Amino acid sequence: MHLTPSGLAVPGTSRRTLLRGIGGAAALGAGIPLLSACGGSGTGSDPKTVTVGSNASDAVPKKAFADIYAAFAKESGLKVDVNTKDHNTFQEQINSYLQGTPDDVFHWFAGYRMQFFAAKGLATPIDDVWKTIEGNFPDAMKKLSKGEDGKYYFVPLYTYPWALFYRKSVFQEKGYEVPTTWDQLVALCKQMKKDNLVPIAFGDKDAWPAM
Repeated sequence: MHLTPSGLAVPGTSRRTLLRGIGGAAALGAGIPLLSACGGSGTGSDPKTVTVGSNASDAVPKKAFADIYAAFAKESGLKVDVNTKDHNTFQEQINSYLQGTPDDVFHWFAGYRMQFFAAKGLATPIDDVWKTIEGNFPDAMKKLSKGEDGKYYFVPLYTYPWALFYRKSVFQEKGYEVPTTWDQLVALCKQMKKDNLVPIAFGDKDAWPAM
């Protein structure tokens, strides 16, 4: 995701231009996390430069983002400076980062983790950006891009799948069909409960999957 910290000195046009550009490109494969505009005192002073705080430190996503920003810079005439930290460090320092001098735009997560910082005034609403890009996203992603106040705070950039594994022997024994739609999955889960089975289970040792 791309978020924008609130209260930045950098002219809004530059970072919003970046967010619009990313939002347009996201039509090719939109998802979560996203980019958002930051809050705080900010680092930007050059109207031709946008700074981005990134947790994409692995080689493959880092290069992918670099290619996106390079294409954006060529098209817009703006320079993009990326401040990359490894994922864990970025996540551990996010509170102090946003309350200090954050970049103009930063990577973060959708849903409640974004809403937490938006509610504290550490991210800037970007409803004007969404007027341009909203046609590129389904309603579910639009909802995940909003704070609790109903305003938009970020732009989805990519997503990744979560897989369900099943025991073939149980399906064969019970005569279950492998679902191919959401409705079929729901119906199967209801039938499994009737058969005194637990439809879906997962390890929750570290707590966060359940959240």
